[in-house]
Amino acid sequence: MQNKTLTRFFYFPIMMLTGMAAGYGMAQPVTGLVSGKDCTIILDGIHQSVSCLEVAAPIPPVAVASCGAAVTLSFEDQYYNLGCSVSGFQGYFALSHWAVSTIQGDGGVDVTGAPNSILVEGANSASVEVAPKSEASVRIAIPACGFVSFDWSYIGGSNLLNKAFWIDVNGEHADGLKADNTSGNFFFGPLEAGDVVALNTTAGLEGFQVDLANFAFHSNAMAVVERKWKAEDEAGNQGFFTQWVSIKKPELSQVAFPGDFDGVEAALLSRRSSLSPDWAGYPVIDADGLATTTSDQYPLVGSRVPFELSWKDESTYENGLCITYREWTVTDGCGGNVIHHTQVIKLLGECPGASEPIPFGQNSAPGNTAYPAHQGMGQPLSSTDNRLMLRDSLPYNSMFSENRSSIGN
Repeated sequence: MQNKTLTRFFYFPIMMLTGMAAGYGMAQPVTGLVSGKDCTIILDGIHQSVSCLEVAAPIPPVAVASCGAAVTLSFEDQYYNLGCSVSGFQGYFALSHWAVSTIQGDGGVDVTGAPNSILVEGANSASVEVAPKSEASVRIAIPACGFVSFDWSYIGGSNLLNKAFWIDVNGEHADGLKADNTSGNFFFGPLEAGDVVALNTTAGLEGFQVDLANFAFHSNAMAVVERKWKAEDEAGNQGFFTQWVSIKKPELSQVAFPGDFDGVEAALLSRRSSLSPDWAGYPVIDADGLATTTSDQYPLVGSRVPFELSWKDESTYENGLCITYREWTVTDGCGGNVIHHTQVIKLLGECPGASEPIPFGQNSAPGNTAYPAHQGMGQPLSSTDNRLMLRDSLPYNSMFSENRSSIGN
C-alpha cells in the first residue's frame, strides 16, 4: 500500500455540491475540537481511467466544509490486478473487501467492513448464512467498467414464508428468490466504476443459506487503483471519498512494427551492426497510428502492457549480404488475438555470430534500459526463436506521479 499526501486549502460558505460527475463518497460530521461546533465536510469527485503507458497525476475531489475551515486532503492507494478477468472471491473481490449492513430492531444500520454473514467454503465458492429474525445486506462497489456474473442457490426448507433473498444494483432489484426460482445465474453489465452490487437477505423465524459459486468480473481494465481520500480540518472534522482509477491496456491494433533495413525503406546495416532488435528495432505502441509522430510511441519492452512478444529469425547469406526475415508475433492473451509481421533486415557481409557489440548510446536511449541482452541472433542459414513476457515488468509506482503541493484558495 502506498501513502501519499496532497494538501489543498478551501474557504467556502455552507453550500451543496452540484453538477459533479458520479462519485462514491460520504460525509462524516464530527464535533469541532476547537470551535465546539458541528461541522460537516463533504467530498465529491470523479473516477479516472488512464493508460498503463502514461503517468497519471491524481485528480483530487472537491471538498466543502460547512464551517468554512481550511481543509487538508490526503489519500492512500491500494493496487489490484484484474488481468483478463477475476475468477473467484480474490483480489479486489476477496470476501474481506465486501461490506455488511445489519438492520437492527430499531431501524438502525450497523456497517462493518468484514462480512460476518459470509462463510468461506473455497477459492471460488461462499455461503451467505442468514440467522433467524435478521436482515443483512452484503455489498461491494464495482472498481471499473465491466460485467459481473455468479451462480446462486437457496439452501433451506420448502417454506419460503418471511424469507427473502434478492440482488440489486444501485438499489434497483435485478434478481431474487421466488417460489419457482430458488437458484439462478446472475449476469449483469455493463457496470460503471462506483456502481454497487448488493446481496440482500431477510429471515423470519427460520434462518436459511444461499450458496454462491463461479464468481467472475470481466473488464477491459487490466488493473485498478482504489484511492481513498480523506479531508480533515484543523478541528479534526473529517470527510471521505473513494475514487477508482482504471488502468487500461492498449488495443492490439496500436502495435507498430519496426521498418525494413532493405536499402529501400531504410539503409542496409553495416558490417559493424548487429541483427539484435537493439539495432534493428522493437515493436512499439503508437497511440495515434501515425508513423510521422513519435512523441506518442511507447516501447513494448519494459512496459506494463499485458502482451506477449516473440520473434523468429530465418537468416541466409546471399551475394555478400546477410538477409534475415524476422517474423514478429504479438499476442493479447485476454482476447486470444494474435498479429504477425515480417521485418526484412539486410546486413553487409556475412551473418554475425552469437556475440555482438552493444550499439553505441543504446543504454541511454529512451525505453532501452529494460532491454535484455539477446544472444544467438541471426546465425548463418539458421533460425532462432525469442520470447518476452511484457506484463508486470515495471513496478506500479512508475505509472503515477508523486504530487505533493500546498495550494491556497
